[in-house]
Amino acid sequence: MSDITNTATVPRWQNPVRNADGTIDCEIEHPDYGWIPFTASADDVEESGRQLHAAILASGENIAERKLPIADLAAAKRAEIESAYAAALATGLPYTLPDGTEDVIQTRPEDESNLLGLAIEARDLRTAGETGAVMSLRAQSNRVYTLTPEQMIAATDAAKAFKKAQLAKSWQLKDAVSEAERNGDRDAIEVVSWIK
Repeated sequence: MSDITNTATVPRWQNPVRNADGTIDCEIEHPDYGWIPFTASADDVEESGRQLHAAILASGENIAERKLPIADLAAAKRAEIESAYAAALATGLPYTLPDGTEDVIQTRPEDESNLLGLAIEARDLRTAGETGAVMSLRAQSNRVYTLTPEQMIAATDAAKAFKKAQLAKSWQLKDAVSEAERNGDRDAIEVVSWIK
């Protein structure tokens, strides 16, 4: 608790807890209501809030770090994994096209139906005996490549395998988060990362 009582602008405080954004939650002694919750901020619009924030920091008092409840920490980590999964699909699959050009097959959710349609058409054409480069694939560069049905099957199968691998990775990471949450292991949740 603070010992500052000689200034009208900085009230007495107790139980300071530092938030992730740099603000400090505490209780201040109000002349009419007693101890009330307050959040002190270096950027407070009121000078008294800025002064209280500075006084708490200058006091040398041990200020605990606020920790998210483990369920909230786990939920935030799952959201981070979902975001990384979506980013991986948006990045697409680097792929060497039949002419040797390096490009990217788009694997975003909105590309799913197009890839599926190309895969079905390629299999139908192959069954009909077509071997010529009669199919078109527009890659991320917006270049259109002509492929044989067999080449299209290889490309769409690679895209499907890529998407399945990304999904499996997201499940594995989310399972690790769930296990750590069940075990109450905050550190294990925090180290789960899409990038290894």
